[in-house]
Amino acid sequence: MSYESTDLMPHQSRSEKHELSMRGISLSRGGHPLFSGISLSVIGGDVVWIGGDNGIGKSSLLRLMTGLSRADDGDISWTLKDSPCEAEELIGYQGHQDAFKPALCAAEALNFWADVMDRPQTSMALLDIVGLGTRADVPCGQLSAGQKRRLSLARLMLSRKPVWIMDEPSAAMDAEGIELIHNIISAHLARGGSAVIASHNPPRITGIRARQLILKAAS
Repeated sequence: MSYESTDLMPHQSRSEKHELSMRGISLSRGGHPLFSGISLSVIGGDVVWIGGDNGIGKSSLLRLMTGLSRADDGDISWTLKDSPCEAEELIGYQGHQDAFKPALCAAEALNFWADVMDRPQTSMALLDIVGLGTRADVPCGQLSAGQKRRLSLARLMLSRKPVWIMDEPSAAMDAEGIELIHNIISAHLARGGSAVIASHNPPRITGIRARQLILKAAS
């Protein structure tokens, strides 16, 4: 498998306060090569859109960035304020699965993660931002798929991590929800954050530098 990286806008001056760096990354699945030789650097203001067909390895690549999986070859490093750090200090992750307990209401679910992350319990403010203020008392099991994605976006915002890793954040979202995601990511980038996003939707150009990385099956 190969990959193609494209700049979507000109380079500008960028913040160096954090960095996610991948060098020569290779990964296989079931003994078959998934991808190889991927090198990528993400720092403040960057957004990287990862595309490719289903099953091509987009989610696997994101999990490597979060430190949840290990590469077969290559090196991944995480840097915060010019010092090496662990992945969890740098990365906020919105996975493809929302992973909320069905019996908890939306506010309870977000408060649970606020306790886990040792964050002030600002669940109502975040629920309002993602358009779930009127659904705060609804059990997660009764939320629609799009509403669950909004709730997972609130959890990502709660993390306050500089690098957001997002796996299909707009899945099951309507046009209003997609625009909401774009605005929230834009605000995150404006504060000096960065984002890596796997998405079937066309990339949105925002931040200081936007790039597109397309995973391709070997010809």
